[in-house]
Amino acid sequence: MKRLFLVRHGQTAYNAQRRFQGQIDVALNERGEAQAQAIAAHLAATESIDRIVASDLTRARQTAQAIGRAAGVDVEFDPGLREITVGEWEGLDRDEIHAQWPDLLAEWNAGADMRPPGGESRNEAGRRVADAVERLVDQAGEDEVLVIVAHGAVIRGTAEIFLGLVDSPRATLGVLDNCDYAEFARRGSLWVLRRWGGSAPAGASS
Repeated sequence: MKRLFLVRHGQTAYNAQRRFQGQIDVALNERGEAQAQAIAAHLAATESIDRIVASDLTRARQTAQAIGRAAGVDVEFDPGLREITVGEWEGLDRDEIHAQWPDLLAEWNAGADMRPPGGESRNEAGRRVADAVERLVDQAGEDEVLVIVAHGAVIRGTAEIFLGLVDSPRATLGVLDNCDYAEFARRGSLWVLRRWGGSAPAGASS
């Protein structure tokens, strides 16, 4: 059975300020670096990791590189794993978005499959990343452990596609916290969600 860990990157200044990052290339802040070190130590101690692939955005690269150092595994990068692009919303907080697009933001908050101005819809981004993840899992050996470091919205979108939840009238999974992970297993074409919101031990990133 192939095993997959989808890890969200560590915290950035935009996360702390509750700004929409999208594909703006923001590095980890100090807390995010500590989170990356903690999840790296946890996964390296509890899993025999065979391969690590990350989004090429800096925050995911830094998180994956911490895991790679701890596990002794080289890190590869795939732009297909980038976060959803939210177009004109990138870099803005919810108050700034509400001032210009109150109806669209209400749809977004309700979990609708809408498209921000100049951006992707949830399902478009989820399908893009799910396709990249499927390709990487197809390349894995039957008992291998694959770690993919990506972004909150597209990890959720990918998981909903794997679990057949995309037709739900609202978002059915919450976005993972920074450096939390989802654990999946796949046998043949069947996906099993083993854990949603796995994390390093409490206090490990403090």
